[in-house]
Amino acid sequence: MKHRESEQTQLRVSRLLNRDSVMLHAEMPSVQTALETLVELQESNGVITNGTAYYKAVCERERAGGTTAIGEGLAIPHACNAGVASLGLAALTLTRGLDWGAADGKLVDMIFMVAVPPDRQSDHLLILAHLLGDHRLTEKLRMADTREAFIRILNQTEAAIFA
Repeated sequence: MKHRESEQTQLRVSRLLNRDSVMLHAEMPSVQTALETLVELQESNGVITNGTAYYKAVCERERAGGTTAIGEGLAIPHACNAGVASLGLAALTLTRGLDWGAADGKLVDMIFMVAVPPDRQSDHLLILAHLLGDHRLTEKLRMADTREAFIRILNQTEAAIFA
């Protein structure tokens, strides 16, 4: 059991984000621009070593695997790609939502991009579970006025979950 708790602790979403991997209240003209911005955030943090390859993998995942918009204004684009150096996360909130093809028809205004290295293919599922668990969390995150507050909200929520 200790090993499992250790793995979960390492996979806390708040620990995969830093102030440079979060952009709040951005204006994005398209889904493609939002994806490019998220890839740039990941690349600038050293999570992605080949931004072009990763962007193509994420776009292919969106086309072939269906939309990563999960409803309630949330999308979680992701891909497992050799251009990923380490498990990483970037977050983007939008001032105006984008049509991401969500089943509930709602525009997406919060996006989390999960970068997964080839040797950790199932890790993104654990991360997704953390993000999807609490609708109150996503509402708090939408109201965050700084990147530090955004990360602090995630950290406090996870601290309560793992306590």
